[in-house]
Amino acid sequence: MAMVYLRNAAYDGRMSHPLATFDPDDIHDSSTDVGLPGWAKTLVDRVREAAASGQTVTVTAEERMLTPEQMARRLGVHRSTIARKILAGEIRAVKVGNRHRVPYSEFQRYREDMLDRIARASAPDVETELFGDH
Repeated sequence: MAMVYLRNAAYDGRMSHPLATFDPDDIHDSSTDVGLPGWAKTLVDRVREAAASGQTVTVTAEERMLTPEQMARRLGVHRSTIARKILAGEIRAVKVGNRHRVPYSEFQRYREDMLDRIARASAPDVETELFGDH
């Protein structure tokens, strides 16, 4: 899932991709936002505020990033386990300053792989439990 940000500054080309750019002259619709979810109303309000002050607004999407600690908590393992797997190349991460960040898509890939390994490892026990020894 992409996170949506409003940027009032120029697009810097790093880890974000412009989805739409709104010129202040193009934003003159003041109709009500009936039926929009809260997050969409907030987005519309911020675009209108920027347009009212003459700013050009760019909506961008950035891949969600997790810290090793956030990833560890979601997987039920210790942070040092994730750090070791990053250093071993088992988990792809990017450096932000001197810290690692794991793209959310990599977290999903690793989680699915981990669940698949657990399922394969426990399959004989589950089969024995269900069908008995053959």
